[in-house]
Amino acid sequence: MKAKSGMLLAGMVLLMITYLSSYALPGPTLNNNQPQKQLYYAAFSEINQMLSGGKPPNFKKAVFLMENAYLNGAWSYEQFNTKISEIAIKLRQMIEKRHLEKFRTAGNWAAFTYMTDSIQENNFRPFTYDFDHFLDDKDPTVGFVTKLLRTNKGNCNSLPFLYKILVEELGTSGFLALAPIHCYIKHKDEQGKWVNLEMTSGSFARDEWIMQETGVTVEQIKSGIYMQALTLKESIALVLKELAVNYQFQFGIEDFDLTICNTALRYFPTSVNLLMVKYEHYRLALRQTQKLQKDQEVEAYQMLKTIDARLIELGYKYSSKDEYNNWIKQNKLSKKTTITANK
Repeated sequence: MKAKSGMLLAGMVLLMITYLSSYALPGPTLNNNQPQKQLYYAAFSEINQMLSGGKPPNFKKAVFLMENAYLNGAWSYEQFNTKISEIAIKLRQMIEKRHLEKFRTAGNWAAFTYMTDSIQENNFRPFTYDFDHFLDDKDPTVGFVTKLLRTNKGNCNSLPFLYKILVEELGTSGFLALAPIHCYIKHKDEQGKWVNLEMTSGSFARDEWIMQETGVTVEQIKSGIYMQALTLKESIALVLKELAVNYQFQFGIEDFDLTICNTALRYFPTSVNLLMVKYEHYRLALRQTQKLQKDQEVEAYQMLKTIDARLIELGYKYSSKDEYNNWIKQNKLSKKTTITANK
């Protein structure tokens, strides 16, 4: 196992250098960045309180805080909340118009229909997958709910995030679920059976289809890293992952992004996404060896080995964004076939 772990570590270092090379190391942090950093600190503080019990967990507020930190306060929570409330009013009207109030999944139906169908309530402009800009390695905002609300185009982060926000606004439930470099929705139908919603194509997806298309293994499902309905706190911890990634993107690695990851991992210990962000912290630290003391360099390499061992334990397998890019393009070309296969 040690030999296997070492081989995986060496391979992952090479792959991660290629995969994350677009994250150029920022220059020295300037004083004029401090006001924006305060937004990150405030976002982390409030989201951490949601997880620790100091404040009620609120996925909508957590998403807003995360995005607005990167956007340097461009939105107010009142603006964001108003946008969500306006849609929620329309969803309630859809439910009342069709006399669906007695069904506990009425909110799920309304949110899914509003987001994916061309109907009067959404001015015949459903939310669609942005096939031109869907990878967030060069522009994190492509996966933001605020961008989705503004343009009606999103990706596999923003589309399920908005769905979850909307159904919770209506008092019902929708759960995030993960696959390699992918996020979708799970909820229970009227009979209590789990249903998968693929928000990127506006379709239903069988477990078998998700496994086949994304390469999820039975081992990974058993370890809990993929295809599980995330709890509210796990979903909020996933938002913290985005906060850490965005901080690294804007300011490089510091103690703060590591604090975010370690905090989130307490509430979502099987998150390979969080582990990979933590891995990236130490990988970049080793690229800055001229700034490290010898003991810090040894610690960074040891942490990479520890994370590597944990990833092996969880059954994680590296998936490149090139593979995801090709998968998206293939599904774009065969969208009708894909949707039919999912039903």
